[in-house]
Formats: sequence, structure tokens, C-alpha cells
Amino acid sequence: MPVFRFLFAFILLFITSGHVFSQKPEQVASSEPRPKRWVMGGDFGLGFSDFGFNARVAPQIGYMLAQRWEAGVRLTYLYSNFKYLDLRYHFHDVGGGLYTSYDVYKGFFLHGENELLSYNKAFFNTAGITKDRVLVNSVFVGVGYRQYFGESSSTWIMLLYNLNETLDSPYSNPLFRIGFGIGL
Repeated sequence: MPVFRFLFAFILLFITSGHVFSQKPEQVASSEPRPKRWVMGGDFGLGFSDFGFNARVAPQIGYMLAQRWEAGVRLTYLYSNFKYLDLRYHFHDVGGGLYTSYDVYKGFFLHGENELLSYNKAFFNTAGITKDRVLVNSVFVGVGYRQYFGESSSTWIMLLYNLNETLDSPYSNPLFRIGFGIGL
């Protein structure tokens, strides 16, 4: 079933691209400056509770395949610090994946992402805590809105849904992200 979900998301993302690689002859010979093709940015997050603290940093770099279509890679680092009874535990989780975004209308875009994350799953019991390193694949699809500031910078907000949510997944649906991007 996870393979079917991945294939469905993959096909859906590339069906929407349409005729993105076609160019008019006058665009090729134009002497106007070309738009910035490389995009760098990402997102970060902080979380606090009575039981601990967590932080997320997710830098990304992408390439504009067409005027409205971006694809790239993301890295993810999660730090968690939890206190259970009198014991304090720290977790470092790392991962990465591929993403694609397609602008559909005046700042609104569709987003798809496949992430592989290695994280510490914790089991609390009477003897303390047992850690188990788990490799989790998440397939995110969703929508977002991007606001541009100047020629090459933007900020965005996204609402994503994990198509591959399992008991091992560190994410709960829906997933909310705020990030930024700078054209290079």
C-alpha cells in the first residue's frame, strides 16, 4: 500500500506540470536578464511543553525547472529534550528528501515531498526509557501560499498531509509549515 501511495503522489505531481518545458523562440534570443533559477531557503520550528522542548531546522535548495515549477532537496534536523519523572533525555534526528512545488494561481501553490527520517523512538517504562532508532518514510502533499518581497525573496506558509502516517511517524496530520526562500 505505501508503494501505491508513493506512485500516486509522484504521478499527481508530474501530471500538473503540463507543458512547462516549451519556450517561444523570442524568449531564447531575448537580451533581458534571466530570472534567478536557484532558490535557497527552508523552515525552522520550536516547540515547548511541560515535558520538554524541541527544535527543527530544515534548509532546502531548489531549482526553477520552469517559471512556475520548482524542485529540490531538503535536509531535516530535529532536536528533542524530554523530561520523564526525574530523568532527562536528548534526541537528535536527521533526514532529508526531495520536494517539488508548482504555482497554480497568484501565490498559491501545490507541494509534494518525500522525506526519509532517522529518528529515536522512545519507550517509557518502569526501568526508565528505551530508545530505538527508526527509519521512517513520509510522503507529504498539500497546498501553500507564497508572498514575494522584491525580486528574489519570499516567505511561505503550507498545510501538508502525510500520506504515509504510521505509528512510527514523528509527525501528526495535518502538518503546518512557515518558511522563506531567496533566489540566487
